[in-house]
Amino acid sequence: MELSNLIEKLEELVSSGTGVPATGRVLIERDKLTGIVNLIRAAVPADIQEAEDLLLMRENLINQALLEARHIRSTSEQEAKARVSESEITKDANRRSGEIIEETQRKAQRILDETDIQASARREGANQYAQAALLKLEEEISQLLTTIRHGIEALETEKEPST
Repeated sequence: MELSNLIEKLEELVSSGTGVPATGRVLIERDKLTGIVNLIRAAVPADIQEAEDLLLMRENLINQALLEARHIRSTSEQEAKARVSESEITKDANRRSGEIIEETQRKAQRILDETDIQASARREGANQYAQAALLKLEEEISQLLTTIRHGIEALETEKEPST
């Protein structure tokens, strides 16, 4: 379940709790609160796993680009060796293989640069999302804990005999 949906459920639980008269406090069923908190704990690792998947995809793209560059370079070197028979053909082959190698290196570098930019942007976005979600969750849980503490204190105050 998505983290924002779980936070909404948590808010609904707080708003549907039984109000304690004259205190502004709310009583919440512990089992329901614990269940939602456990679901939130389970949802956070899913977001982190998504970020790790993006990093793995970046690494795979880099490896593919390197393999393609090696393949193109190997192909151009083989082509150059096959043309060594005559000097004019040799000169042409050397020039062409150099161009192919340069083009391949430019392509590979361009792919690597684009992949790095995309991976950084996705990683940053995932980090920002996770941080924002965790900060919001921390704030809401802190508010809930304060509300729960006030409810417990109110119940304990009502239990204490008047002196």
